[in-house]
Amino acid sequence: MVEFTFATTELRGICENRRRAAAAIGVQAAHELEQRIADLAALATVADLASLFAGNIIERSPLERSIRLKTGYDLVFRAGHVKVPQTSSGALDWAKVSRIKFIALEATDG
Repeated sequence: MVEFTFATTELRGICENRRRAAAAIGVQAAHELEQRIADLAALATVADLASLFAGNIIERSPLERSIRLKTGYDLVFRAGHVKVPQTSSGALDWAKVSRIKFIALEATDG
């Protein structure tokens, strides 16, 4: 099960409270956000996201990814471990990431 932390209390409120989310991003987007967070929570590691949402995972940097929501938002996250799991080459090992930190919820341009 993937565990979550949040960059801000505001982001935490939007991600954990449907009423707050609906006020901030609209009812449809709030519903989709709630579904994606539930999907994430059910995974063993973040690497499993690729099979569920292959076309909607955006690699923003080697340490940061986002999930593109159909309702016009990107949910941005990075590994939330104190000691980030790494491969033998030193890259972030997403297959061992079971804790993520949500960084932002950003509107997309279309």
